Amino acid sequence: MAGTTLDGKPADIADMRGHVVVINIWGSWCGPCRKEAPELKRLSEQTVPLGVQFLGIDIRDTKTAAKAFERNFGITYPSLYDPDSRTLIGFKSLAARAVPTTYVLDKKGRVAAVSIGPLTARGFYPIIKDVAAEQA
Repeated sequence: MAGTTLDGKPADIADMRGHVVVINIWGSWCGPCRKEAPELKRLSEQTVPLGVQFLGIDIRDTKTAAKAFERNFGITYPSLYDPDSRTLIGFKSLAARAVPTTYVLDKKGRVAAVSIGPLTARGFYPIIKDVAAEQA
């Protein structure tokens, strides 16, 4: 899965191989995404010592609204800008059935956990920690 971030930079999930990666599919128009955003921010900060990387995928959105969402919630990890969901659809195993959806990929790039709907840092941190503790 590759694309361009909201900041116009290239990003490719293949470059993250060897790390646990948390992928969150979101949109600024999504109420549950707004509820979840502070939790994801907290998780991204808590898991830095574990070497976990985060990547958002912003779908069905405008770039202006998406950037405002990230700024308002203090999101610092990159998000692919995917307004027509083509990038997401091309990666069939991560095609979200609902928004928000969050995936945890293990160090080999395999889906290790999925959360459909808003998650909490308290509930999801132990899952990420367990996946990060696995040997590559």
